Amino acid sequence: MKESTEIPREGRKVKWRDDGCFVCGSTNPIGLHLEFKLDHENKRAESEFVFRPEHQGWDDVVHGGLQASVLDDVMAYAIMTTNKLAITTRMSIKFRKEVKIGETVYIEGRVDNLGSRIAKTKGILYTLEDGKKIIKTECEGTYFLDRPQGDEGID
Repeated sequence: MKESTEIPREGRKVKWRDDGCFVCGSTNPIGLHLEFKLDHENKRAESEFVFRPEHQGWDDVVHGGLQASVLDDVMAYAIMTTNKLAITTRMSIKFRKEVKIGETVYIEGRVDNLGSRIAKTKGILYTLEDGKKIIKTECEGTYFLDRPQGDEGID
């Protein structure tokens, strides 16, 4: 991740290293190695990925747990655009269409509501067909916000 120096590393409850994460960790030997583009102004994050045969659930279809994992990360990265860390507390996922092994997917996350302790997010995983977004999987997330050490702001 190119902008990682702008993101707090140490929170009160969580510690985060961007190199070990299964989804985004650059040195995780079995990880997906996604990189996220961050839009701080609009509290959004996005990425793209091609799932490989080892990511299969049913024949030629990406495992739903891996789809959930990339959506969880993109929503967490959207929260990071607000200079906060977050712990996933709830995700609601709707699998609308199958995601095929080998097709390019686009993943987007955004913060819809940022409170003092809770963030509400949305994420989508889609493909492009003739320039049109085909939503394959959508997700809503609730995250508990953590603050970096030394940030004693008002709750």
